[in-house]
Amino acid sequence: MIKQSIAVTRVVNSCVLLELDGHAVLTDPWFTERWFLRRGEPLGLRIADLPPLAAVVVTNLAANHWDLRALRMLPSKDFTPVYVPTARMARRARALGFRHAEHLRWGQVCEIAPGVSMQVVPAGQTLVWPNNAYVFSTASSRVFFGGEIAEVALLERYRTEDRPVDLALLPVNGLRPLFGPRLVMGPAQAVAGASVLGAGVLVPVHDAHGRDPLSVLFRTSGTASDATALAGPGLRVVDLPTGQRWELAP
Repeated sequence: MIKQSIAVTRVVNSCVLLELDGHAVLTDPWFTERWFLRRGEPLGLRIADLPPLAAVVVTNLAANHWDLRALRMLPSKDFTPVYVPTARMARRARALGFRHAEHLRWGQVCEIAPGVSMQVVPAGQTLVWPNNAYVFSTASSRVFFGGEIAEVALLERYRTEDRPVDLALLPVNGLRPLFGPRLVMGPAQAVAGASVLGAGVLVPVHDAHGRDPLSVLFRTSGTASDATALAGPGLRVVDLPTGQRWELAP
């Protein structure tokens, strides 16, 4: 009998290992830095440290969410599903050997493991490309993962039609170009978004950003610590260091 539990280990940025009633899901894989794109925090897990994966889910096509170098090194490509927000990303994953790579559109629902379903939720766009968020449902818990989402209004829209979640993983660094709108939520939006979702717990993701050439063009505007300071009594913020495993209390 599978123990009913939810656990989170943050790898880096929006790359997270989720354990959903014993089934492991990797989000937004990012294991290899580029000269122009640095982590700004330690890598929490190596690819060799990962357990067998029920699925890999991706929110966005940026290299720090969609690390093709790392995907090449993942084992069990023949039977590990990869779920992505564009058809081209699915084709690229299949070219790397992931036979079960699939483009999922907003609103689609699928079962990713026995007793674990996943719903694709709109998370806005980066230029013309859609971003996916995902809600995972088990027999006892619901988890919202938004690795690249900027607007609380999207979560408000979701909640008009669906049930609350127990745990929300949302961005907090408010990354934005020098000119133009935020790419992801800052701490105030993450706290508001978790509250809108009905979550009792917020685990911040998309927190650090290393000093690299892109730092000249992009700025951050918050951290997980800021989200902790902003949270009200009905919301617990778990500021999770990379590599540390945390389990949601039943």
